[in-house]
Amino acid sequence: MLTRRSLTSRLWLGLAVCGGLLLAWLTSWPVASAHAQQTMAASAVPVAANTIRVHFRRVQNDTDQWGVYSWEGPAKPSSAWILDRFMFSQTDAFGGYADIALASGKTAMWFLVTDGSGNKNCGADQGAPLPADVATKGHEIWLLEGDCTVYTTPPSISYGNLANANAHWLSTNTIAWPGVPAGASYKLVYAANGGLGSGPEGVLGADSSMALTPQPLPQALRDKFPHLRDATGLALGAADAARIPALAGGQFAVAQFDGAGRLVQVTSLQTAGMLDDAFAVRAADSKLGLSFNAAGVPTFRLWAPTAKSVALDIYPHGTGGPKAAQLPMRLDPATGIWSLTAANADWTNRAYYTYTVKVLSRWANNTVVTNTVTDPYSLSLSANSARSFVANLDSPRLKPAGWDEHRLPKLAHPADISLYELHVRDFSASDDSVPAHHRGKYLAFTDRDARGMRHLKSLQKAGLSHVHLLPAFDIASIDETKCTTPVIPDAGPSSEAQQAAVDAARDSDCFNWGYDPVHYNAPEGSYATNADDGFTRVREFRAMVQSLHETGLRVTMDVVFNHTSQSQQGPLSVLDKIVPTYYYRLNAAGANTNDSCCADTAAEHTMMGKLMIDSVSLWASAYKVDSFRFDLMAFAPLDLMRRLQAGVNRAAGREIYLYGEGWNFGTVGNDARFVQARQSNLYGSGIGSFNDRLRDAMRGGGCCDGGDNLVRQQGFVNGVWYDPNHLANQSRDDALRLADLVRVGLSGTLRDYRFVDRFGSLRTNADIDYAGQQAGYTANPLETINYVEKHDNQTLFDINAFRLPQDTPLADRVRVQNLGAAVVLLAQGIPFIHAGQELLRSKSLDRDSYNAGDWFNRLDYSYASNNFGVGLPLAGPNRDNWSLMAPVLENALIKPDTKAILSAKSAFEDLLAIRNDTTLFRLRSGQDVKERLVFHNTGPDQLPGLVVMRIDGDKPTRYPGARYKSVVVLFNVDKEAKTIAIPELKGAKLALHRIQRTSNDAIVKTARFDAASGGFTVPARTTAVFVETGGGNAD
Repeated sequence: MLTRRSLTSRLWLGLAVCGGLLLAWLTSWPVASAHAQQTMAASAVPVAANTIRVHFRRVQNDTDQWGVYSWEGPAKPSSAWILDRFMFSQTDAFGGYADIALASGKTAMWFLVTDGSGNKNCGADQGAPLPADVATKGHEIWLLEGDCTVYTTPPSISYGNLANANAHWLSTNTIAWPGVPAGASYKLVYAANGGLGSGPEGVLGADSSMALTPQPLPQALRDKFPHLRDATGLALGAADAARIPALAGGQFAVAQFDGAGRLVQVTSLQTAGMLDDAFAVRAADSKLGLSFNAAGVPTFRLWAPTAKSVALDIYPHGTGGPKAAQLPMRLDPATGIWSLTAANADWTNRAYYTYTVKVLSRWANNTVVTNTVTDPYSLSLSANSARSFVANLDSPRLKPAGWDEHRLPKLAHPADISLYELHVRDFSASDDSVPAHHRGKYLAFTDRDARGMRHLKSLQKAGLSHVHLLPAFDIASIDETKCTTPVIPDAGPSSEAQQAAVDAARDSDCFNWGYDPVHYNAPEGSYATNADDGFTRVREFRAMVQSLHETGLRVTMDVVFNHTSQSQQGPLSVLDKIVPTYYYRLNAAGANTNDSCCADTAAEHTMMGKLMIDSVSLWASAYKVDSFRFDLMAFAPLDLMRRLQAGVNRAAGREIYLYGEGWNFGTVGNDARFVQARQSNLYGSGIGSFNDRLRDAMRGGGCCDGGDNLVRQQGFVNGVWYDPNHLANQSRDDALRLADLVRVGLSGTLRDYRFVDRFGSLRTNADIDYAGQQAGYTANPLETINYVEKHDNQTLFDINAFRLPQDTPLADRVRVQNLGAAVVLLAQGIPFIHAGQELLRSKSLDRDSYNAGDWFNRLDYSYASNNFGVGLPLAGPNRDNWSLMAPVLENALIKPDTKAILSAKSAFEDLLAIRNDTTLFRLRSGQDVKERLVFHNTGPDQLPGLVVMRIDGDKPTRYPGARYKSVVVLFNVDKEAKTIAIPELKGAKLALHRIQRTSNDAIVKTARFDAASGGFTVPARTTAVFVETGGGNAD
């Protein structure tokens, strides 16, 4: 059958070619047949000569509101859109039809079927080829609702598709239905073991049915399910509703009948709301997964309310060999939880297990399947997620020496956090100072004399507080026992050979970012020295955390609750094999939504939300993780994130900082299904979100630029207007606009902070425009994560390689890199640094290195190379830009040497130390920012390329930890030195910060302040920090 997409593409292909080819295409149009139960005969009334009869069938038999809009083919083509239509004013057994007289000599009719509001039956223009004898015999075509196929014989029709689920079961007694035609009646039909079907005679295979009464959807359900607020409610009687929990394991469908009692349609149901109401409300506070009593005896618990049976399978080994036992589990009918307590502690820290779940699944054609599946709450696993391990995390065997006694690094306030985003494998995979069996593993973090740990210690001494680890829970994409490292050819800086070798091994090597979760609560095995041993990954993950803590660094974990690697009946699917369809977000027809890349989980469902809370609570308490970053956090409800925040703090016994991606898009966008944890909604929550306003202002353009925009769209630090490249066409106003967005970022992106904008108006940050959105959206600085690069998209060095003029000297490129770090580190909010940013890190221009191997993701703590010019990046996400990339990669002026890398490192550590030196760069509240931070050099007459920020340590009161009466920071991004007088600062006792006075950067030392005039001189491409003594609590 032609799909809508294939039809559209073929249509445009036909329109693009000459008339002969178009005719050939039309006359060879394939005829598709619909899958259904009944075929209708052609019309009894003959079709007139030179006339086309268009038949149209809609499930609700309301074709009289629809018509054919045709601009090519009819003797009198439609003129006015929508209103001038050939209406389906006649009916036959198939549905409505319209007879349209044709113009002579036509070979096709082009049309759309639409209602009076402009809704189209098919999103693309449709074409019907006309036979050669149409002038004497006429012609007929048949159309089905929601189907873009043009049928030339009567298609089979269906009374519904039970693979779909168009009805939404919101509570045990209420179902949401798209609309209720007059005279319609409804039943909820049930079959204990599946087998429901339909035909002209009605619903087939049902064991029983229950009457449904149309009524308005209750307000509470309209509020809970806003995307269904316009649906009609179908209510079950109280007695029938009370039966539902006991019947929940069977197949259900909603059947609609017309006034004569004939079946109109039948559909399956989306049952998550019902399962929440019937079971989850009582299961939400229960312990799931493994628990142990004081004697170490394990209890296993699995939430599977629709399962017909669940058995516990016990194995003596992680792989291979028969089961040692299979034991039936007991169901608690009130909660839907199956449980079993072992007879003794013999399995604890010895055995592996799975569950055998017998369950009816819509993903298995509404049949009962028997799935062998791991525990979704697995604490540890055998290799490649084959079996769960009976792991008692309190056992000394799963702890490194000193685990219980070691203490967390001190953190006075969350505003003191600084984040360093690091991939476990990147950290050591290419470091020959790490023992070979530790490279790319958790244990590399315990090698404190290796280059990587010495580097982290150096950053910690300068003020770094947290290492953010990319996903380190169990993932799907790496073979934990057989992955290999490919040999990459030694080829030129713009050769295709390197990427070809990486691409050939991309699914068998040991690298992936890891955003493809299988089990949320177990450490990833490929980072352990023995993936097939259930002890090792737990003990070594803890050893990594302990070593980082003892180095003075707290640990952040990247969590990915918005999707799983597989779903439905896939081999690595877990949740869907236990409670089919429940854990995932579905579209109107009951198919998975895939906005995240894979099947989207549904955090709005009670037990998925519980899994999230339970998981982060486990990592915080059992692994002493200090903070969490949430991938696509806006796919979760704000209310859930607030409850998670409280729950993890309780579990850990301390404050755990949360942050994530607050991007607003997809099925849930604009709060379509719930109030999201997205940027603007996080106001006042204390939860951080990544700040794209500051990112884009600094880098230029947007996250996903391609083609000439990779070069043309210069940003605040890399040349907008003041240092144009060969493609640039930006204006002075562009430079001032981006400077205003930088000021928004420096002031914590507070919604109600005020400054004078480029037009000379006193405006709030919320009044500043960012791509049609309010630039300011936070209530306090903790709610913004300030960054200029992260694992996604090009590194700052690489985007600068495109956007700085190609003849820019290497020394200037280093200074531009330092400017990017300076704004991030000295802005109010939480600074976020991508590992290697301080070392000019490059990925050879790759914009999406998630599966680009060790080669393009190489991180070199020997400081010998920044990895620029190691070949064209992978073709997949980059090929379209290769022609732009090649000359850039060949430019010898761009590639840094060790001296340049060390210069960047030194400047970065200076900036980090300056931030750590005074709380004025770490203000605790939005009110503090509004009272103490001001900008100079603003408005229409400002000096472009210079942002001047002053933070007061004395007024309105002495600020704890300020150490200075005030600080003044001048960010000069221009390639020329700047001089500016600020009358308000005449007579101030300002001096260059002592760290910059003793810096390895000779240029910053030339920055000057003249107290008599209040004048500053700042070198080109330099951030100068002046501190005012003589008051406050300066030391």
